[in-house]
Amino acid sequence: VSFLNALAEQPLVPRPHGQRDMATRGFVRKGAAALAASRAAAVVAKAACARGGDSARSDCLIEVADAEQAVPGVGTSSWAGKVKMALQQTFKRFGPVLDVRVPADGNSPIVSIRFASARAAEAAMVAASQGFMAVGDSEVRVCQPVSPEAIWRTFPPPRRRPLGGEPKKKKLRPNERFAPPRAPAPEFVDEEELQREAEQRRQQQAQAPPPAAEQPPLQTLPPEPERPAPSEPGQDASDEDRSVAVGEAEVAKEMAALLERPFSKQKKALKALRLQWHPDKNP
Repeated sequence: VSFLNALAEQPLVPRPHGQRDMATRGFVRKGAAALAASRAAAVVAKAACARGGDSARSDCLIEVADAEQAVPGVGTSSWAGKVKMALQQTFKRFGPVLDVRVPADGNSPIVSIRFASARAAEAAMVAASQGFMAVGDSEVRVCQPVSPEAIWRTFPPPRRRPLGGEPKKKKLRPNERFAPPRAPAPEFVDEEELQREAEQRRQQQAQAPPPAAEQPPLQTLPPEPERPAPSEPGQDASDEDRSVAVGEAEVAKEMAALLERPFSKQKKALKALRLQWHPDKNP
């Protein structure tokens, strides 16, 4: 690249072919220099991609344990390829997976997964509930050795599994998944037994004495309150007392007549009576 750049900077030597030949040579030199620079940039980018970009850092790496439980058949020739495929399908939703390394020896190998960025590795650790990630019908343990979180640096202890193992769920067909629930099968009913029970109930009802009719309790009305009687003035009463006694007698007479009227008209008559004897309205 430096050679081509130096060649492009050299001055043009005029030839007897004229100015047109000189312009053509300058254009060719500049084009060759640009092509060489682009090729050099492509080589640098390819080397960066080969290193994995940010994946060269150790925080882009996570480790997986218990892969032999998720993918049975450890020790066989095809087991490593199956593990790589299963782990790539599981972890690619967090980010690009550059490499999955499976050790060739050991019954409990520790698989290394390298992402393209540290953010993808962190997303995978966040999605792993308590350090466990589901892979197929089983689960694996996940850790990030150089994580800033101390809890992510080591594998969690393995979980205890039942002796019999978890029963596998039956894979339903589409028509079975969306079908309405089936009604329970009807039990066998003996019609003769039902008839005998009904006959026994009728006989018991016929033999039982009829219940005594309950008499409704007598409704007791509250005692009628004592009605106020108008006062009678004495012999030594003043003229004001006598006028008050006359007014009380008139009010008592009108109240007695009001009670004899229909209930719908009593309220209107009472209102007129109050207005008539009100001290402010009729002094």
